[in-house]
Amino acid sequence: MGALLEIENLQVEFDTWEGRVRVLDGVSLSVNAGETLGIVGESGCGKSMTALAIMGLVPRPAGHVTGGSVRFDGEDLLKANEARLREVRGHRIAMIFQEPMTSLNPVFTVGDQVAEAARLHLGLTAAQARRRTIEMLKAVHIPEAERRIDEYPHQFSGGMRQRVMIAMALVCEPQVLIADEPTTALDVTVQAQIFDLLQELRDTRGTAIVLITHDMGAIAEMADRVVVMYAGRKVEEGAVERILGEPAHPYTRGLLACRPQLKLGPGAVRTALQEIPGVVPPLHLLGRGCAFAERCGEAMPRCREQFPGESEVGPGHRASCWLLEAPEGRRAA
Repeated sequence: MGALLEIENLQVEFDTWEGRVRVLDGVSLSVNAGETLGIVGESGCGKSMTALAIMGLVPRPAGHVTGGSVRFDGEDLLKANEARLREVRGHRIAMIFQEPMTSLNPVFTVGDQVAEAARLHLGLTAAQARRRTIEMLKAVHIPEAERRIDEYPHQFSGGMRQRVMIAMALVCEPQVLIADEPTTALDVTVQAQIFDLLQELRDTRGTAIVLITHDMGAIAEMADRVVVMYAGRKVEEGAVERILGEPAHPYTRGLLACRPQLKLGPGAVRTALQEIPGVVPPLHLLGRGCAFAERCGEAMPRCREQFPGESEVGPGHRASCWLLEAPEGRRAA
């Protein structure tokens, strides 16, 4: 069977004061039914923009999808008109946005907001949509759903608002769920509950999940495969065990090294928290080479001259790095 969602050579550009800037440059990835694909990277690497491009929500008129394809169940959504996108969006592909308090309308009850998608996409009556909404609020483990359906977003905690967003995304039983930083600003206990809920929904409903995050712990817990992005490009992709156990790209290794290390017991040694030096470069200043070269301790002169193609590291494991093609030439520039 082919991939349920397949992105190939996706390119997105924005008009800025510095001219037209490419924010996604040839991104390709896929996700299968019942699979969780993790997309990781620092802020500004293009993770959320990839999600917006899939949903047809690239901000206009500044934003432009200038190349590539986004195929969902064989249909290229980049060629679909707005009416067709509205049919797909929220019905067959749904998205959980980063900030539930700003994504929920404060002047409508949570029940009205969840029921709206059911009425629009499933053709339910008001009474049927209300019953469906109560079922979904219960499915995401919101207590006293029959009463809380008539409450407003400000009456819910951060974790409960996030559950409402998940209920809204799942009310039409989408085939693909995009979760963009679904646990932002939540405490660790609530984060664990949200991840357990997403796993439960994937396992019981067969929903494909695209999990966008900078949290490698969340990736270890949730993902089947991982895509690592940097400065609008994919730099590594593979099964979660390969990415976490045998990272091939220096950027991926740097991300993993930044995780806090807690070692307990006799003889434990306290180690300083590591970091990747520098920051993600402004996209309008990117050259032809690897954008990570200025922060990479293993960069070679050619790294700054040309972006490398993908190298096969192992089964289903690919990375874009000149070091993989010429390991004997490894040296600091």
